[in-house]
Amino acid sequence: MFEDADEHMNAGRFGDALAAYQSAWSRLQKDLNETQQVWLLLSIANAAVRLGDYEEALSALSVLPECYAGSGIVVGNPLFHLLVGLSYHGLNENPDEATDNFARALICGGPEIFSGEDATHLKRMTEVLRPPSELGTWTGYEGCCRDLLNEATGYLRDLLTERIGSPPPYASHE
Repeated sequence: MFEDADEHMNAGRFGDALAAYQSAWSRLQKDLNETQQVWLLLSIANAAVRLGDYEEALSALSVLPECYAGSGIVVGNPLFHLLVGLSYHGLNENPDEATDNFARALICGGPEIFSGEDATHLKRMTEVLRPPSELGTWTGYEGCCRDLLNEATGYLRDLLTERIGSPPPYASHE
């Protein structure tokens, strides 16, 4: 459905990808089911983060808890929390909110969700948060909510597969 935008992301043309995802949102939003809308907004936010347009990313991300909290795939979604943390960090504002969301990303998705990001984010979280008591370490921890990533599509599905090391579906570890 969003192949052109995904191709732009794969080629590193983040501005073109952002414009294509936004165009798809404008044209198709009412034709998409709730889950598809959530993942399209996450795609918009991810493209904006990669472009360095953190205000645009936060704009897309703020719609998710406001309008899609009842979907069951926003709160606790490790990618959502990672993107929120990256956006606040990129804007150099609200460091507490950035830290809170990076912590949620780690707890919900495990350390692998940070693969490819600035290593200082994960390092700081593993220094601030105690590892799960059943493991005694963050190594091997798979997060408690990876299952919320199961319906990712296109570029985001490929990104998650690369980071986590396997494609969805992921099991719930509550």
